[in-house]
Amino acid sequence: MEESFGLSIRLSPLGQAEQRRLPLYLKGGYEIQQADLDGVKLLFAKPKGNDFTPSQLEKQQFQLKEILQGIIVFVLEDLEPYFRKRLVENKIAFCQPGKQLYVPELLVNLSDLRSPNKAEPKGATLGYPSQCAVLYHLLVGSIEGMPLGEVAKLFVTSAMSVSRIAKELEQHNIITIQGTKEKQMHFVLRAKRQIWERVQELMVSPVKKVFYTDYPLDGEPLAVPSYDSALAKYSELSEGSQPAYAIARNQVDQLDESKGLQLGQYGRSRVEIWAYGPLAFSKSHIVDPLSLYLSMRNEEDERIKTALEQMIDNIQW
Repeated sequence: MEESFGLSIRLSPLGQAEQRRLPLYLKGGYEIQQADLDGVKLLFAKPKGNDFTPSQLEKQQFQLKEILQGIIVFVLEDLEPYFRKRLVENKIAFCQPGKQLYVPELLVNLSDLRSPNKAEPKGATLGYPSQCAVLYHLLVGSIEGMPLGEVAKLFVTSAMSVSRIAKELEQHNIITIQGTKEKQMHFVLRAKRQIWERVQELMVSPVKKVFYTDYPLDGEPLAVPSYDSALAKYSELSEGSQPAYAIARNQVDQLDESKGLQLGQYGRSRVEIWAYGPLAFSKSHIVDPLSLYLSMRNEEDERIKTALEQMIDNIQW
């Protein structure tokens, strides 16, 4: 901090009285040092393990701040670019000693001293085929170590298409491609929750367009509950007054021709046109939780944000 920003601080152990106020899971989960910076109380919390996620840090940052009444800065020795990106987006203060510092409450900017000339790619996202391959792995069945030819049969697609998927995932450091005669995909991270935390910022919403209709879609096999109608089933959120449904892009014409579905700017029901089948990775007749998260993560309603986090936390990875 002194070399980068001219800020001189001295660390000291957390006082006994403050330690007693901490619940056991926080006391045992972090080594905490405190410092004073021109009257501002800084608390540097270093996790004692490596099994944490950005969402966990966000929750525990709030809890530590409430109890200790100071600015919480997580001290993280190893930090992947995707993890750093999530922390910055969620305004979670962190320090990587000698390399990076981000404390938004002090208006301190991110500084990467190790590689100042190395720019991270911006706006790069996975194509839908690659996104679907990862969602299949996370929600349906493992493709870890599966030969690419078998993956092609599983997805009912060509070997060339699967090769493109594997190449794209490898370029984003999600998998490695191993083998010579029979190439296989191997995920860089093995825990599915960690894979999700790694890839979600590379994924895009499956929703291509939103329409409305007066056509009764309840009970229609091609129309799958989505949006807040689905989120209410995955969380404690109350279902909205307007039913919401998802229909695959390649099935809209079929529903229109066979049953006279009319879509427009107004109607009793919300209809989302999805880039892929809304039941492709679902175990029930509602859209899968990860695709639902991707479709709603930019909602401003705090109730929806809380429900989305609750839904993700409830997934049996």
